[in-house]
Amino acid sequence: MISRRDFVKRAAAGAVGVATVGILGGCTQGAASTSNEVKWDKEADVVIVGGGGTGLAAALQAALDGAKVLTLEKGGVAGGTTNFSGGVMQAAGTDAQKQYTSYQDDTPEKHYKLWLKAGEGAVDEELVKDLAYQAPEHIQWLTDTVGLKWTSVYGHSHIPYVEDSFFADRIHVYENGGGIGSGTILTKALLKAAEEKGALIEYETEVTGLLTNEKGEVIGVTARQKDAEIKVKANKGVILAAASIDQNKEMAKALSPQQYWDLTTQQCLCTPTNTGDGIRMAMEIGAAVSGFGGTIDFCAKTGAATDNRVPLFPSFIVNQKGRRFVCEDATYAYHYRAIFQQEKQLDGPTFMIFGESSLSAEMAPWTKESVAKDVTDGVVFKADSIEELAGLIAVDPANLASALATWNSDMQKNKDNQFDRKTGLKPITGPFYAYKNVAANLGSLGGVKINVDGQVLRPNGEVIPRLYAGGLNAGGWIGPYYPGSGTAIMGTVHWGRKAGGHAAKLTSI
Repeated sequence: MISRRDFVKRAAAGAVGVATVGILGGCTQGAASTSNEVKWDKEADVVIVGGGGTGLAAALQAALDGAKVLTLEKGGVAGGTTNFSGGVMQAAGTDAQKQYTSYQDDTPEKHYKLWLKAGEGAVDEELVKDLAYQAPEHIQWLTDTVGLKWTSVYGHSHIPYVEDSFFADRIHVYENGGGIGSGTILTKALLKAAEEKGALIEYETEVTGLLTNEKGEVIGVTARQKDAEIKVKANKGVILAAASIDQNKEMAKALSPQQYWDLTTQQCLCTPTNTGDGIRMAMEIGAAVSGFGGTIDFCAKTGAATDNRVPLFPSFIVNQKGRRFVCEDATYAYHYRAIFQQEKQLDGPTFMIFGESSLSAEMAPWTKESVAKDVTDGVVFKADSIEELAGLIAVDPANLASALATWNSDMQKNKDNQFDRKTGLKPITGPFYAYKNVAANLGSLGGVKINVDGQVLRPNGEVIPRLYAGGLNAGGWIGPYYPGSGTAIMGTVHWGRKAGGHAAKLTSI
């Protein structure tokens, strides 16, 4: 991991703060090296940095298109953070969607409009449209080429300002997928298919830099392998698939306040090798970055609003002042962005408030027995009155009592007049409980700026020849919060395939 001083020093020489191309783009050019000047230790047509979901999809597509492929993986196994996911993927208008849902006329255009609206004006419209329109083909490719079998399709929770007509059940689940850790089914299948097509992967190999020639073309990489530095030639191109800045505190502090909050106060579930290497290396040779600020955060305890089949139980969230501030059953990263903002603005924790009556509700995350254990363990606070509970969590008792009274008054008419919540609309009666919110983090949003072919761009929009990026190593295709499950994994497949296919078709240097 580079130090903050080194990171800032490297970026500052050519840092460009241009809204249209991202937060920061390094304009310095790496030391030019020609193939005649370098003694190469290894060689391939397409060299891929990172063996997670994006890298594996890129390797398979490049190999299918006839390229000799070498993937360099920093860790000891393939899969990266994709392994920790459920492996689910969003797509509209597929055969599986028609088979498993009532949405018979859904379209990629509606899907695109939802993602675009969720992007709040901060996304690249061409990237978002490209992803939405090609997602159905990727679902079929994963069936025909990789061997996945789709067994169900569900949807994500609502977003308050997005039209209901844009929503549909689009989250595709393959056989034995959908649970934490079942992303390994996808990565193992991609790895097997790629290796059968001749792609190679080498583990415990940390790529440290990009090599360019006098034309500015990326011609290879430097890496550490078995305590030795090696140089690997890329005859056609290099693909950066090394995730975002998930575990790099220094880069997160500089680029993504919410990710820094996650790393310093919450629970980051990303693989330890996700330290922003691909982003840092691209910036060092003049790449722009885009899309920083958001994260993939959800409730570590309850998994609230991660699945539209699971209604949120009667509860509400309050800030340090004891006031409600967000629609709690809006899709998880949307309401967790609000939690982050409130905790920073008021310099204190937020709490999920519920009552004894909530425990009997449909899909309640606690039972009387489990909540009693959490109270004993100090994870949950309990009090007979709402004012007493306010004292235990150090919030204003009058405000908390008012929040409860307003909630119960609205529930008499089965309507949330404050935030238009959809589920769990029942009165809350005591004894009362408070859970201190803790985010589980599955990664930072934001990365290298790319075009629809996965080519890396400079701040002025020019392509850096023979350099590609995909997945969450690339930015601009997801907005300031994660819009719903299945977005990132579809992005790994899409951008991996786009980059791998485009690089494989280049003429060799």
